[in-house]
Amino acid sequence: MGDVPHKPEGIQRALLIGVEKVKGFADLPQAHKDVANMRDFLVNFRGYRPENIVIMMHHKSVLPKLYPSRVNILREIDLIVERTSQYDRIFFYYTGHGDQVTCKHNTEPDNKDEAILTYTGKRIIDNTLKQHLVDPLPHGAKLFALWDCCHSHTVLDLEHFNCNGLWRTPLKVLTGLARKTKSLGKRLSTSMKDTYDGRFSSKDDSQSRNVSFDPDGVDLCKVTSPDSYTHPCTFNCPMIPPENQIMASVVSLSACKDSELAYDDNITHETVTKFFIEYLERNPRPSYGDLLSHIRGKVNDITRRRIQAMEQAGETAHHPHRLRRLSEHEVEIQDWRKCDHSHCDDGNDTSTLNSQQPSYSSHYRLDMSQIVEL
Repeated sequence: MGDVPHKPEGIQRALLIGVEKVKGFADLPQAHKDVANMRDFLVNFRGYRPENIVIMMHHKSVLPKLYPSRVNILREIDLIVERTSQYDRIFFYYTGHGDQVTCKHNTEPDNKDEAILTYTGKRIIDNTLKQHLVDPLPHGAKLFALWDCCHSHTVLDLEHFNCNGLWRTPLKVLTGLARKTKSLGKRLSTSMKDTYDGRFSSKDDSQSRNVSFDPDGVDLCKVTSPDSYTHPCTFNCPMIPPENQIMASVVSLSACKDSELAYDDNITHETVTKFFIEYLERNPRPSYGDLLSHIRGKVNDITRRRIQAMEQAGETAHHPHRLRRLSEHEVEIQDWRKCDHSHCDDGNDTSTLNSQQPSYSSHYRLDMSQIVEL
């Protein structure tokens, strides 16, 4: 018998982006620190070579060409993707402010595009991110993206965003339309000033959103060939074996759902990024399910502390605190119940007005027992 051909060893590359300050939005004091900690984690625990890691921040230690403007970010994304072969891995990381804007091209079920903000205040919407970061990747390449920002669940517009949940009850077929939820504005709930920062906010306060389930009858995902499926993503999407996959492997981990805000605790310096790094340092080979379960648990702790702080200040989860963080999409609290906030989750949606649920999206439905690949 002949020798089995040796598979070339791929290269690990990373693009780490931190946006600490945007005019009109609350500063995120942990953003640059989280970028530095992520770089150290990748080098010390994941074997990334320092020369293969690009850091983008508006900071004196960074060259101006790597300030996280729209032009610079898209250029660096294009460069890292162009260098990627079928054997390579990319780790993409963004920490900063997320947003939702009106979709002008009729491709979003909720008529909202998710977006990230650059340090100049310009936005890069999900369609553009997918076009530059995902679509050109060759088959065999692997991308893991982490988004520590608001409204980030489907920021890469990946096909599977509802079927990668933590199933605590038997998997069942649901008839609800798996659609992204509509932004409800920024007066929906609040937190204590300078303690819990919402990542999509202006200078005075922070909020999250309430979502509920509104069933609509739809067809389930259909498979007519190893790599074909139709929208919408349901809770019953089929698993596609690796040998039948013709696109790159792309996994996106978001700090929250599209309808939610991502919060930092500025007292304990806790962020989704910190939870991600600390868990993987202690558990280098967790499953996708284990990692998500841990991060959600830690985020729930922040949520409980925020609610307790509001209650101690004489507020409730359903009334704005006197210190408000407003956005360009602000909605008066009395109009909240008039908003369309239907939402389809992983069968265990515990969302409330103050909720935050980190979640996965992916090119192919994830096996949640599979070991995380970075």
